[in-house]
Amino acid sequence: MENPTLPFDPEQYDAHRNSIAVVMAHFFLRYLNLLYREFEGDLLLPMVLGEIAHHNIFRFFSRKGDSVEVNEKAANSPDRRKHLEPTNAYSISQATGIPRETVRRKIDKLEKKGWVVKNDRGEVFFSPTVSDHFTKDFNKKILSELLSTSETIRNLLKPDSKKPGK
Repeated sequence: MENPTLPFDPEQYDAHRNSIAVVMAHFFLRYLNLLYREFEGDLLLPMVLGEIAHHNIFRFFSRKGDSVEVNEKAANSPDRRKHLEPTNAYSISQATGIPRETVRRKIDKLEKKGWVVKNDRGEVFFSPTVSDHFTKDFNKKILSELLSTSETIRNLLKPDSKKPGK
């Protein structure tokens, strides 16, 4: 029976699941390696930074199933930083499961890098420099690899793709 929530044919997946697992693992390992290098070996930093950024900008997006839709007008507004939702170490700890004291130390480290800022109430926001840093080359590299990986998997999931051993 076909699962209506899956955006692919389960039979095609089953026929190519090992190849798909290898392709996905290659992408995720590459991504983790890039994060490891970018964050000087501290993989909690991108988790904390990502949660801060996503919490700050959630108003610019709406949920659509398992993904999000961008509110282009809000996201591209020149004064969008005024509308960022503040967050704090407690909220980030709750979202990630990372102990609050560890989150506080990671926030301090991110602040020293200039990637987050705290206001006088201790609320945390991602800084404009973090967007510039990651959207220039890092995200382009990841996006290129993600699209290539996605295309490879889509080709494996096509109904006319060969079954292994045929």
